[in-house]
Amino acid sequence: MNKLLVVVDYQKDFVSGALGFAGAQALEQPILLRVRKTLDEGGKVLFTRDTHTADYLSTREGKFLPVPHCIEGTPGWHLEGQLAAYEGGVPGTALLDKPTFGAANIADAVRGLCGGEPDEIELCGVVTSICVVSNAVLLHSSFLNARITLLASLSAAPDPADQAAAERLLRGMGYGIEP
Repeated sequence: MNKLLVVVDYQKDFVSGALGFAGAQALEQPILLRVRKTLDEGGKVLFTRDTHTADYLSTREGKFLPVPHCIEGTPGWHLEGQLAAYEGGVPGTALLDKPTFGAANIADAVRGLCGGEPDEIELCGVVTSICVVSNAVLLHSSFLNARITLLASLSAAPDPADQAAAERLLRGMGYGIEP
């Protein structure tokens, strides 16, 4: 079985920085344990990083969400806490920088990391109702036969109602939801 874990945007600015929130802060250790478990079982791990430039506020997204965050090269752009160790090229892992909510090239990154199409994809990270959902839809569109599951306890949105709505949306589209 070709298994993939996608950790979406678990970066300093979403955890302890400009857009940080308590629900994200509580996820570091559980996500770290899931990353280690996946790698120990022979799976692969893809980390996405929200990646913006200094002109972020003049972009469409910047006008929608006018809080500078994840500016490439700044401390807030890096993965949070112990997960930052995976930015150094750990075998079985890859990084994917994306300029907006969903990574248009996520399918190519997955195929490159997995050596083909994965049979099973698990997603976790932040913000569930924006970037996690966006990448889940892109993955479903590219890997029609893969089982795709949201790890709900390893994902968060600042507003619990948004988290619940994202879980309902994904469940309604046929994704697995692991509590």
